[in-house]
Amino acid sequence: MENDINNGRKVFFLYPHTIIRDLIKEIVRNEYEVYMIEDHIRLKSLLVKYRNPIVFLNIEERLKEEEWEQYIKEILSDPATRKIGIGVLTYFDRSKALTERYLMELGVNCGFIRLKTSLEKCKDIILRTLEANEARGKRRFVRGICNPKIDSFNVVIGGTRYNGTMLDVSIAGMACRFTNLMQKLSVGMELKDLQLVLRGMRCQVEGRIIRIDRRGGDSDVYVILFLADSLIPAVKEKIHSFIHICLQDEIERELRRY
Repeated sequence: MENDINNGRKVFFLYPHTIIRDLIKEIVRNEYEVYMIEDHIRLKSLLVKYRNPIVFLNIEERLKEEEWEQYIKEILSDPATRKIGIGVLTYFDRSKALTERYLMELGVNCGFIRLKTSLEKCKDIILRTLEANEARGKRRFVRGICNPKIDSFNVVIGGTRYNGTMLDVSIAGMACRFTNLMQKLSVGMELKDLQLVLRGMRCQVEGRIIRIDRRGGDSDVYVILFLADSLIPAVKEKIHSFIHICLQDEIERELRRY
């Protein structure tokens, strides 16, 4: 199984309500690793791969009530997935008996949540639920795995602009490689004119090199910490939006394997 609990728990929203779709980027901004899923059969197969993920089910989509109950039973009775956290999301008022059946009989352990029409109230409910279930773990920042063919950066060093490819990125910094770097860089060096190109979104930051993995030539990997003063709100918004895109791309690639 992948993903140590210290690194947080993957959070899946299965057939997410419209209001949840509107909240996804806000949840990512709070450094949770969240995904939207539109295939309950493939998701069940995928869940085996991860350690202690959390799944929120929209029980008003696709399946009948008894089919949702059977779906939950199958997940929680399978030794490979029985430790998964499951929450139920609903727009409608449900009877106390139904709520108790999900919580007490079926073993839903991440809440039976009645969504509000207010976006802010829904956000508070979801974030409190994720915090209560330690979905962030000990990890402070969520990383997006980049596509080095299209996710790039450029920076001016000594009057010359150099290009490079991004390997991964978080709001804290990035791992990257330079292309045709002609200067010797060292740990501690500050990069003042650093432009990120994130699927067409451009943003300007400043950074400091905090680690270099020497692998020879253009294969050297540089870890760059973004300087806090350069992370203005507009830049943070672009980076978090990009991370959400990376996460969703990653999980859709995984789903296609099942």
